[in-house]
Order: sequence, then structure tokens, then C-alpha cells
Amino acid sequence: MTLSRRRRPPGRGQPPGRRSFLRTAEAELDHLRLIRLRTAVLFTVLWTALAGLGVRLVYLHVVQAPELERIAERQQLGTVKIEANRGRLLDRLGRPLAVNVEAASAFAIPSKIADSRAFIRAVAPVVGQRPAELAQKLDPDRHFAWLARRAAPEVVASLRAMRLGDQIGFLTETKRSYPSGTLASHVIGFAGVDNQGLEGAELVFEETLRGRPGSARIERDAMGRPRFDTRAVVREPAPGADVMLTIDQVIQHIAERELDRAVASTLATSGAVLIMDPKSGELLAMATHPRYDPNSVGRGEKAVVANRAISAVYEPGSTFKIILAAAALEAGAVTPQEVFASNGELRVAGGYVIREARGRKFPRQTLGDIIRQSSNVGAALVAVRLGKERYYDAIRRFGFGAPTGVDLPGELAGLVPSPAQWLSPGLETIGFGQGISVTPLQMLAAASALGNEGRLVRPHVLRAVRDPEGRVVKVAVPEPGRQAVSPEVARAVVAMMEEAVNKGTGTLARVEGYRIAGKTGTAQKPAPGGGYMPDAYVASFFGLVPADSPRLAVLVILDGPKGEHYGGTVAAPVFQAIATQVLWHLRLPPSEPVALGR
Repeated sequence: MTLSRRRRPPGRGQPPGRRSFLRTAEAELDHLRLIRLRTAVLFTVLWTALAGLGVRLVYLHVVQAPELERIAERQQLGTVKIEANRGRLLDRLGRPLAVNVEAASAFAIPSKIADSRAFIRAVAPVVGQRPAELAQKLDPDRHFAWLARRAAPEVVASLRAMRLGDQIGFLTETKRSYPSGTLASHVIGFAGVDNQGLEGAELVFEETLRGRPGSARIERDAMGRPRFDTRAVVREPAPGADVMLTIDQVIQHIAERELDRAVASTLATSGAVLIMDPKSGELLAMATHPRYDPNSVGRGEKAVVANRAISAVYEPGSTFKIILAAAALEAGAVTPQEVFASNGELRVAGGYVIREARGRKFPRQTLGDIIRQSSNVGAALVAVRLGKERYYDAIRRFGFGAPTGVDLPGELAGLVPSPAQWLSPGLETIGFGQGISVTPLQMLAAASALGNEGRLVRPHVLRAVRDPEGRVVKVAVPEPGRQAVSPEVARAVVAMMEEAVNKGTGTLARVEGYRIAGKTGTAQKPAPGGGYMPDAYVASFFGLVPADSPRLAVLVILDGPKGEHYGGTVAAPVFQAIATQVLWHLRLPPSEPVALGR
């Protein structure tokens, strides 16, 4: 049997001193190894951190440097917009209708206000704000709050007199001003507190008028507040262009003055006068009553601001008979020589009876007589002869039931029922202009086509655009529309209209020495619940002058005249007064040379 040899533990068999020395040496060696390991780990961590820091520094200084510079600039520098000067609105001869003037704007610095309650009590009544509204603006953490933009001089003077020190400040801005006040207010419109167009031509031509704003850099202090004395222009603003309108300031004044006189004398609720060149479509005047002052539009009412010449409808009454006559002749439904017999009334389906105004009777009359005497029964007979479909098509050819396309905001299309809705006596009443709704501008444009060889033109108010140096950069070109009727038919109807002024219902529209073609109109106003109001009327007159080669088309409308209410007696004289003055203003020679001497 073999016995295994036992291994002797380390140090056994050695002297005790030797064993103790070995153990101490081994412990020191282990400690040294631990120190080296820790040192290596520490150096590794340090070098890793330094390498990471180096990479981060390279990333910040090389990769992210542009973005960090932009952030720093945003913190220290700010960009402010410099408003461009708004272009002017001018009349057709360059006379100013809307200009820019300097105005002071007041602002508060809420962080400087020690007693906000006292400040609000003193300032709110002056700037026209409710105390609660002003208190909301004056947050102590804010550094800027508008008190009054482009304020009236008396408001600025009152604020300065309070001596509020650095609690408030003032800036000079430009403000829109309308030197002629209410003149052509519904055409011009107005601009808002930031000089942006809100109504009328100011709104339609906003892009042309506003120009291009510039920009400036401005430094900020440590609190982020702008320092106004450090502004540096980066891009200069480009001023807007001037817009020349077709409106003639003198003709507009004549139209408004005569309209105001007529409204006052007839006690009408409202009215309108429109004057247009029938060949080019240029609107020389568009007057409505009541008007508003665009300089103080904040105190106006929405109903007054709306341009009723394009955004209100009415039943045209007997002025529509010239559209019927043109449609009937164009379709060959009647001839100029054909005679219509009547005993003064016409019974139609449904038990309705159509009668002549003022109980008149016209036993025998041609189409020309129907226009001259403004016969309701005669017009109804012609409408029946023409028929629904042909009459409807002619009405649409004249542009009714669709906007004219005028370059003003808010135009309505009117209301033309389809033939299926012309229930008895719809066909007959539309024959003399009741049962159809049109805007004043639609009626003017359609009737003017008769003075333009039967061709429609688009009414417009833009004449030209001038750059800030005064050079014309754009000229409006007339846009001819469709041929509503043939030139022969148009001339025939104009001849009938001339007879209506010479010997018919429109004699009060005559102007000595000039050939006038016109048509009177009187329409009952629809009742809210259906039918018509017995004592509410719209009186109107449409005229062309000179009749042989029309230069002016004029429409006069008086809504709700009291007492005498016929177009021939209340609206025709307004046309006569306006035409007399405008013809003189335009230096249009008389049609009859003998009148020149008188």
C-alpha cells in the first residue's frame, strides 16, 4: 500500500520569523497592486472625461457655434419691424382722398408703475379704456403696453400734462387721414389702427398701398428691455404705391350735395346717386346717404359703413321697363309700330288686377308709348308676349342675378327668381320691375349698356397706379362685357327714352341745350310678411346724356320719400340738377348750338 505524501502548508517547516516576513511582503504586494489598479482606473476616468470635454468643446465651438451665436443675438439683440409709408388714394386728377399724417402713440412701462391703481384711475378715462381692460395690460412683469395708438392731439396733451415720468412714453407714428371727411366715404373706405385697409378701396387695394415693411436691430438690456437709442436699420422700408381712382372729387361733391338736399326735402330714409361713363365703365361718383366720416369710423355703425350702392337690393320699378323693351325687340316678340289696346287695367290668373298708376288709361299705345308714359298694363302685355324663358334669358344677359365685378368689397348678386318661380302674376309684374331685386350698381350697368351700343362694361374705380416717384406703373383697361342686345335695338330703346324726357314722365329731367334720354321709376316696397306696403315707395330715375353719344349715365334713387313719391317728380329733378352742374364741369358742349348763346 502506497501512502500519499501530505503537502506542507506554506511557511511550515520554516522558522517563525521567516514566515512572518513572507506574510508581510505578500500583503504589501497586494496593496501595491490595488494602488496601481486604482490609479489606472482613475487615470482612465480622467482621460475619458478630458476626451469627452474636448469632444464637447469641439462640438460647441465648431458644430453648434452658428446656432449658439443666433441664440446669444436673440437674447441681446431684437428685430423690430419698421412700417412702410402707406400709399395715397387720389381722385382721377390726382387730388388727395386719403393721406398719411404724423400722430403720437402713447405706451406704458408697467415695471416702472409704483401705484397701478392710481395710474389706472388717472389714465383710463383719458385713453377711453375700461379700468379692468387697462389693468390687464399693465402686468408688472411686462416692460411695454400700448395705451393709445395714433391718438388724437388732445389725448396726447392730457397724458403729457399728468407728468407721469418714466411710467409712460411716446412714439411718433403715421396715421391715415381723410382730408375731405365724409366725401366718397363708401368708395374710399378706411384703414385700421395698424394702417391696414378694412373697407372700400383701402381694403381692395391693400397690397398695392401697404408697401413693404423694413426691419431694424435693437439692443436689449440685462432684463430683456429694448433700448430705443440703439436701433440700427437692417432693411429700409419700401413705401406703398399711390392708387388713382376713377372718382372725380368735384362730381362726387355735386352728387352728394344734391342727394342730401333731395333726402331732406322728401324726408326719404336713404338714397343713392351713381354716375358712370357708359363706354369705359369708369365710376365718376358713387354717393350714398347716410354717409360716415372715416376719420372717426370707430364711432360709426356697421349699417352706415356698408356701401348700399352695391350691398343693398331694391325693386327697380318702371326703370326696368327699358330692359323689357330691349328684350322684346331683340327677340322679335313685338315691333316698334305694334299697337297694344288697354282699358286701364289687366286681369290675370289668380284674380289679380294690374292697374295704371294714378288711375290713368291708355287705350292704344306702341312700345315707345309704353316707355314714354310708363304704362304698367302695357309693360305687362309686352312681358306676356315675350314669355318667361326669353325674358329670363334677357335679364341674365343684362347681368342681373350676378355681381358686376366692380373692384369694391361687399357686392351682392341681387335676386332673379327662376321662371319656374314666376307664379301668376310674376311674369306681368316683373315686366314693370316688381318681383325682382337688383343693386343700384347692377341697374346702372345694365341700363348703361343701351348707351354703349348694347354692350355691357365692367364698372370699376381703379384708374391707375403710381409709384412713390410719381411714375404711372399701371393703367386700368376697360373690360368689355357681353353684347346684351344688338346696337340697333339699343339705339331704338334710347330713342324711346329720349321721348320719355321730352314728352313723357321724365320732363323734369330736361337740361336746356342737351339731348337727354331717361326713364322714371316708382316701386312699392315689399312688406316683411309678403305683398307690398301701401305707403312705402322707392323713387328713381336713370338718364343718359347726351342722348346721341352718351358720356354720362346717372342713376338717382330715393328710398322711402314721404308725400310725393313718383320718380318723375322727386328723382328726375335731382338728375337735372346734377347733370347741369356736371356737364358744365366737364365742359361738354350742348347738343343744340343755339343754346350756347343763351
